[in-house]
Amino acid sequence: MINHCYCQLQNKDQFVKWVIQQLGPVLLGVKPAEILSFPTNIYETNNHVESIKHLFESSHKISCKEFYTPNGCMKIFFYNIKSLDNTLMELRNLKFLKGLGYSHDYQMDLYLDLIIEKLQKGEMPHEIGIFLGYPLKDVLGFIGHPSLKLTKVNGWRIYGNPQVSDLKCQQILAAKQQIKRQLETLEIENVVAAVS
Repeated sequence: MINHCYCQLQNKDQFVKWVIQQLGPVLLGVKPAEILSFPTNIYETNNHVESIKHLFESSHKISCKEFYTPNGCMKIFFYNIKSLDNTLMELRNLKFLKGLGYSHDYQMDLYLDLIIEKLQKGEMPHEIGIFLGYPLKDVLGFIGHPSLKLTKVNGWRIYGNPQVSDLKCQQILAAKQQIKRQLETLEIENVVAAVS
């Protein structure tokens, strides 16, 4: 029987490769951010997570914020600094976020602090979709905008015309495959360094 739960991967290299592959879209700037959850009660996992954080310590492109939810789950918000900044500064996204109480004086760090604060409280705010790079129309549809009907599910719930969402989904899958191929021939540190 094959075990597909990454938290059961006791081999550090396998675990780190799995995480780096999941972060491929962020590493390549296709997605601005990703949130990964890690169990805190498994000693090996904690050591592996430290190895992952260490890979990004000297990066000028990728950063991360570690936080805990009320149930004690450790989460890490990984983000591509340039991609996230560009996503949040998109006029429509910015207007939407300001309407939810985000500062009218845009600063990426302030916006990050607010979303992390909400996540730490155990909330899953709807605007997280913007931070993760999902099209605004899909975030609005998920919230219940009456003119946007659920079209399909393809990685996330897609509302209205699926063309933009399908393209984003294809880009995300391609980025994961690109990083997976690199991890087959290169050392983990070299893959991360190449994009950092």
